Amino acid sequence: MNWMDQPDLYSRYKIFLEILQSKEHISLFDPRLKRYTDILIDLEKPFTTWSTPNHIILVHKTLCLRHFPNKYESSAKRPVLILPPQAGHHSNLADYSPAQSLVRVFHRYGYDVYVTQWLSATTEYKDLGIEDYIRLTDEAVEEVRKRTGVYKIHLVGQCQGGWQASIYTSLFPDKISTLVSAAAPIDVNAKPSPIVEYAQKLSIDVFRFMVNSGGGVMPGKFILQGFKSMQPEEHYVRKYFRLWQMIKEGDEDGVKRFIHFENWYQYTQNLPGRFYLEIVKNIFKENNLTKPGSFQLDGRPVDLRNISCPVIIMAGKKDHITPPEQAFALKNYISTPAADVIEILTEGGHIGTLMGTESLREDWTAVNEVLKLAI
Repeated sequence: MNWMDQPDLYSRYKIFLEILQSKEHISLFDPRLKRYTDILIDLEKPFTTWSTPNHIILVHKTLCLRHFPNKYESSAKRPVLILPPQAGHHSNLADYSPAQSLVRVFHRYGYDVYVTQWLSATTEYKDLGIEDYIRLTDEAVEEVRKRTGVYKIHLVGQCQGGWQASIYTSLFPDKISTLVSAAAPIDVNAKPSPIVEYAQKLSIDVFRFMVNSGGGVMPGKFILQGFKSMQPEEHYVRKYFRLWQMIKEGDEDGVKRFIHFENWYQYTQNLPGRFYLEIVKNIFKENNLTKPGSFQLDGRPVDLRNISCPVIIMAGKKDHITPPEQAFALKNYISTPAADVIEILTEGGHIGTLMGTESLREDWTAVNEVLKLAI
């Protein structure tokens, strides 16, 4: 495919090309420039995969439960269920690459690992709400308990999965041994952040309009655009210059990392419209997780004070999506004794905290060391 035959793509990066030519006098026929544009053309159709062998053990509605057998330990310890975020990206955030896999960190410590893969919502499931996702989470927990014969399991929530895991644990405290909440917004008023300001400033009608434009589901592309708008210079300018620099310098490892990440980041999934609107209302607009009983799921009031198990809270020092104060606030609303609450502050940002190489090597290893002490 000739890149010059792609008018939309050429238009999109026309400014970049003009700046590049003026600075470096690059010919439009330079093979490096063709490779650069070919990469961007390929990324127009992103795809992503799992890195660790696994198999599907349960599929229901938007839930796909995956089991990752532990090749290091035939008699694995207490099972771990990981709840990745449902923020428009693929759930393999928990198993991003061989070198960046939370699944493999838990494997090295001998755990039996399960991950909820949340599927892109079709209009058939547009009316699923938070209570439905808690029911689906319970189905996953029950499947893990049935397969392992273990009554209480470790529950790990990443970002959106963190507040979901917290709600679940408050409703089903007898099923959870230890709760891990990573980069999860719990008290959104604890510290200002762009995503909270955006949600609180706009009328709920704006969010309803976006859902209606998707036929009842919230298009993942809208969610992605929202994340990009918080760092527009990075997502629309800087990263493209970095890619060119890597191609020019022959940094093939850097190019591979760029392609891998962009395939994951640009791959989007739709959310059930009702689920999305309930999140906007209860989490970001009304901060209801901090108000016991302010909303109910299946007739049961949500009250984080019901959580009394050991809790590990993680947050990133440079996290612009969920500032540490929002995440660490969880300790203020639970009944777990202070001695059983561990706070871990990573050096990274939001994504770095969840799957960064340093965070997985240092901080998530510390999580595993703590879990070894759990009953």
